Amino acid sequence: MDRLTEAEIAEAKRRLAETESLYHPDPSLFDPLFETGELRRFSRQEVIMTPGTMLRDVYIIIDGLVGATYISGSKIRMHGFAMPGTMLIHGGSFFRTSEPMMQWEALVPTRAVRVPDSFIRSYMESSHEFAIWMFGMSENNMMLAEERAMILADSAEKQYLKLARIVPREIFMQLSSRLIARYLGITEQSLSRIRRTLLETGQL
Repeated sequence: MDRLTEAEIAEAKRRLAETESLYHPDPSLFDPLFETGELRRFSRQEVIMTPGTMLRDVYIIIDGLVGATYISGSKIRMHGFAMPGTMLIHGGSFFRTSEPMMQWEALVPTRAVRVPDSFIRSYMESSHEFAIWMFGMSENNMMLAEERAMILADSAEKQYLKLARIVPREIFMQLSSRLIARYLGITEQSLSRIRRTLLETGQL
């Protein structure tokens, strides 16, 4: 695999073990993924998954930020973000049941390890512990989906503050106003007013 340091691999495995699933195994469980996987580099705005095209392989984000967007009417909506330590898997493609409606795009320069879906399936069959971890990841994603729905029920100001807390600051500062406004479902002008208000009130 070209070419992660041992420290980067150890950190990626730690994040997978501690944050990606409700089941927290020893990080060594993920050794086979990094032994098999291939490092991919994506430039800013490079598309990882295209609507209508199956993406069966799995991606483990090492650094950077990936956004998921979809088209609603004539507008492009930002559904959410995937940060370092996330395992990106499109369920419909993985299980060969449906093509994606969303697009995955690197919002900043991003590195990810691509693992073939055939290996993931084989490892799930041979390792009961990995299968449990995958089930825990599915549970975690369902909980995050509920949390995302609750965030969207908040005002744009509260959504912005939560986003600023969730995304690492060095990455958040690289996001364009267009992307953030798209995520919040507001115009860039409204976003500018929100930022000004939050700064004036000392909340940023």
